[in-house]
Amino acid sequence: MTARPGYILLALSLYVASLFIVGARWRGFVRSVGGEVAVWRASLATLGGIAVNNLFPSGRLGGEACRIALVRRHGVVTWRQATVSAVWDRLSQVPAIAILVVLAVLALKDLASNWHQMAALGAVMLALVAAGFAIRHLRRSKPAEGGWREHLAFNRSNLRVFGIGIGLSGLVFLQDVLRISCAALAFGVSLPPTKIAVLSIVSLVGGLAPSLGGFGPVEGGLVAGLMAFGVDLPTAAAITAAERLISYGFSTSAGSAVVALLGGRSLWKTIRQAAWSPDPL
Repeated sequence: MTARPGYILLALSLYVASLFIVGARWRGFVRSVGGEVAVWRASLATLGGIAVNNLFPSGRLGGEACRIALVRRHGVVTWRQATVSAVWDRLSQVPAIAILVVLAVLALKDLASNWHQMAALGAVMLALVAAGFAIRHLRRSKPAEGGWREHLAFNRSNLRVFGIGIGLSGLVFLQDVLRISCAALAFGVSLPPTKIAVLSIVSLVGGLAPSLGGFGPVEGGLVAGLMAFGVDLPTAAAITAAERLISYGFSTSAGSAVVALLGGRSLWKTIRQAAWSPDPL
């Protein structure tokens, strides 16, 4: 089966662009807590963290610790600033994920009643409203009322920066949808955005499985999802292989090079020892 190289190159370009979007998003949070780091440094640190997640078991040092260590080495950032900004960076993804879930639910409307769709949409909206009230309460609380405000620097957080972060997260997840669409178009398959959203959610959930970078569960989920949408097995396997060549193969190889160049042997040694240690950090 022959792929159209133009769509594969476009998918790769979208993935690279998303790394810089994440870097710009993280830089905004770093600056909001008093640190400073260049966008390209934050982007490379993110790529290095993805590679570590793909190469080592999760739940130990992990990719998050790696990207924090890398940005700490190459920016005017304290350990606390890097960690706090990384937490806010991840929190800014929640609304975008919620929207993606709503789109996925709409794609499955033939498998669920309208009542179930409305219930899912209502649950997402309630979760977002609750999260907004929780953040507002914590920002206004006194330090003595709890340690979370101090740990996450709620007193120094900027709602404008968080709003921009949410917008950039939306662009990142839009890139996910477009990238999978390009991989499908490379083999002559055109799917509506709602169905691509389902595949994106499948990939996201598969990445949480206890495996190296979701290797296995993601591929199986994507193939199964494509076949559920009427794509034959050989074509579904080819689309999945093309997408994972970028999201897993490219990110792992390029991210490993980043860690080697920016972190050096000492960081690799620390990551390997933490990743395979029997004792949790």
